[in-house]
Amino acid sequence: MTPSACDCIASANELLTVHSALVSRIRATQKQHRRQLRTLPSPPYGLLRLPLIPSPPLSPSPSPPSSPVLAPRPRPVRQDLPPAKRARVARYHNYVPEEETIRNDYSQRYVDGGEWPQNWVLGADPEHRFEEYPKQQRLLSLKKASVAQYALPPTYLPFSQLVTLHPSKFDVILIDPPFSSSFTWDHLQELPIPTLAADPSYVLMWVGSGAGDGLERGREVMAKWGFRRCEDIVWVKTNHTSNHGPGTDPPTTSLLTRTKQHCLMGIRGTVRRSTDSWFVHCNVDTDVMIWEGDASDPTLKPPETYTLIENFCLGLRRLELFGRARTLRRGWVTALAEGEEERIEEGLSVDSDTQEAATPWNRESWEVGIRELSNGGKAVVPMTPEIDALRPKSPVRGGSTNINAGMGAGAGLAQAGASGALTMPMNPPPNRTGGFQNQNRMMMPQPMMPMNALGGGEMGNMGNVGNMGNMGMMGWDGMMGMQGMGGMGMGMGVPQGMGFSGFDGGMGMGWEEQFGGGGGMWDEGMMGMGGMGMQGMGGGMMPGGMNGMGNMGGMNNMGNMGMGMNGGMGGGMGGGMGGWGGDGFEGGY
Repeated sequence: MTPSACDCIASANELLTVHSALVSRIRATQKQHRRQLRTLPSPPYGLLRLPLIPSPPLSPSPSPPSSPVLAPRPRPVRQDLPPAKRARVARYHNYVPEEETIRNDYSQRYVDGGEWPQNWVLGADPEHRFEEYPKQQRLLSLKKASVAQYALPPTYLPFSQLVTLHPSKFDVILIDPPFSSSFTWDHLQELPIPTLAADPSYVLMWVGSGAGDGLERGREVMAKWGFRRCEDIVWVKTNHTSNHGPGTDPPTTSLLTRTKQHCLMGIRGTVRRSTDSWFVHCNVDTDVMIWEGDASDPTLKPPETYTLIENFCLGLRRLELFGRARTLRRGWVTALAEGEEERIEEGLSVDSDTQEAATPWNRESWEVGIRELSNGGKAVVPMTPEIDALRPKSPVRGGSTNINAGMGAGAGLAQAGASGALTMPMNPPPNRTGGFQNQNRMMMPQPMMPMNALGGGEMGNMGNVGNMGNMGMMGWDGMMGMQGMGGMGMGMGVPQGMGFSGFDGGMGMGWEEQFGGGGGMWDEGMMGMGGMGMQGMGGGMMPGGMNGMGNMGGMNNMGNMGMGMNGGMGGGMGGGMGGWGGDGFEGGY
């Protein structure tokens, strides 16, 4: 018999001895309690003979009997589940194994195990991102191939030789300042960034976790360089491999556990996201990067930063300041931090596919390479039709789809004239007050205006009348029946006459009369709008303008139409009547 078996037997004997002693104590205690019960006096015999109080009958149930209890269905054994989840399935009938992950409390997991909640963000690594979005994956792959095709081999130079880059210009400058006692914000501010940055250009600068004054000082330095802060990119760290349990986060002076780093992005010059797609592609990536970090170099930033910059800014001239030997990248010029130049070995390969070696930077060869890639045009990564079709685009403000955008954006009068009739919506554009569009100034509801007899031959050059309803023609005693406008003559030539009919008494106006007659247009004179001076109306109708539209002495009873039509119709009939909003006719537009 082995010694281990002897130890097991001895341990079992000791356990039996303890159990026997426990049983003996319990039996002794029970005997003592029985003796105490026998000593208690019995209750009086008369009390025991008292009749019992009868219980009241049960009240009838108002509801029908309940449904019979069905036996629970046997649940199939899930062999694909771990033992713990299989046990829960067998014990709890409403347990759904697939919902356990959804119901996880990641904040509690951080308290109990020190695991940061961002550890469970799906698709955080670029290799598995957008797995359910094939178009986005296609876009990223196309841009990666395009950037790699139009990129020079990696070059570098010591940071001490940064001034030798002048007078070369760069479209993007990435900075990771090595803050220490020998390098402060004042030293960073003195860098020749304004002389190295092109116009337009971007600068991206890492400023720390926000525990100190990095966010404030970073904005100040960028402003002194002549850049406007436009974005704040965040790197959220994970601790899959560096977690050592609860309470093991490095001590800080902050109120919260800091798990992020900030990268401020500034712009110099004017770049319009909707029209300057030759230089920027917006919304391809987000402003949040999730990465574990590098244990061997805690100050190293996410490699995804370079991809984000290349996807966003199409400029070929990219510069990184305070780079590392391991961050040398195709298409970039890297000014190495102190001590990094010694780590670069001869023939260092930075790309497993191209096997290109990093070489010292030379201005002449670099600029020649940039000119060859640009092929006589702008030094940018060219955009293919497929990339342009896949990339997210900015929303278009106004345009032909907006019926209230004005006459210039509405349906052309010449297009409507081909069918012989024109329907002109009178609805005011949304979110506009003043002018005829103010509901308090409307004299009558706004019906549709059929212009059935607009004529044909002399309307071709009139331009887009579009939303003429914004002009405010709102039912002045039959004005909506503008059926007598044949031979309107509103082209680019001399007007042939503009006979209006149905204006309560008949306006009978010809253009030759300069709108001076027509006294019967409205009966009761209230404003006497003689000499309104519609000088601005002629801009879009005719080269000569309609300065002769003054002396509209017959336009009485105009209600709240007001005066001052000087610039209100400045767009002209062809240029867009939709501008009749603003302050209306009660003042200058």
